[in-house]
Amino acid sequence: MFTIYGHRGMPSKAPENTLASFKAAAEVEGIKWLELDVAITKDEQLVIIHDDDLERTTDMSGEITTFNYDEIKSASTGAWYSEKFKEEKLPTFDEVIELANAFDMNINVELKGVSGPNGLALSHSMVKQVSEKLQNLNKDQQVVISSFNVILVKLASEIMPQYRRGLIFHASSFRRDWQSLLDYCEAEILNIEDAQLTEEKVKLIKEAGYELNVWTVNKSTRANQLANWGVDGIFTNNADKMVHLSKA
Repeated sequence: MFTIYGHRGMPSKAPENTLASFKAAAEVEGIKWLELDVAITKDEQLVIIHDDDLERTTDMSGEITTFNYDEIKSASTGAWYSEKFKEEKLPTFDEVIELANAFDMNINVELKGVSGPNGLALSHSMVKQVSEKLQNLNKDQQVVISSFNVILVKLASEIMPQYRRGLIFHASSFRRDWQSLLDYCEAEILNIEDAQLTEEKVKLIKEAGYELNVWTVNKSTRANQLANWGVDGIFTNNADKMVHLSKA
């Protein structure tokens, strides 16, 4: 089975990491997985956004962890994308769980690294809250916890060991000790950047016994090639154009 993950929902149809984007992906027949990014505010509220800072995808600027939730909850997360989405706001993790339940979707939760002087305490709070809030997900739905941050994946292994875990790599950070890092986190999944990925590298990872997913793959020809190489899944902004590969 070749798995198609809606990367931040479906950014080709709606602004990334918004309820509109997740709904667009969930409405595609055959798409069963949403990928989303969880961050935490200064007052320990979980919001869905990819960057540490607000300016790329909202009409505000500044680092997430320097704001209380009430200060950013009204920020538009869609005005930059089009007039149609100007009323989109930063989703909370609770809202995404509600949407996943409504559409019977599995979720890949990427834990965002927390910066700033209170980073470690906020990291613990984030992982603990994610674990608690996932209890509200329908019991038959699957969850993967992932991060670039080794500490966060390790924390997830301790706080919510019932969920599968994935460690994420940039092409440039994939090095000889990759397997030791995954084993330290008790992670069975490796999510790697598409750039510079070769069939030989895919074979190396798969023969070591790990699930392998690739990000971000937006061309069907490349997705098909990766599937033929034995990759388990891809993260894509164009889930609607890739869904046929999951049925191949």
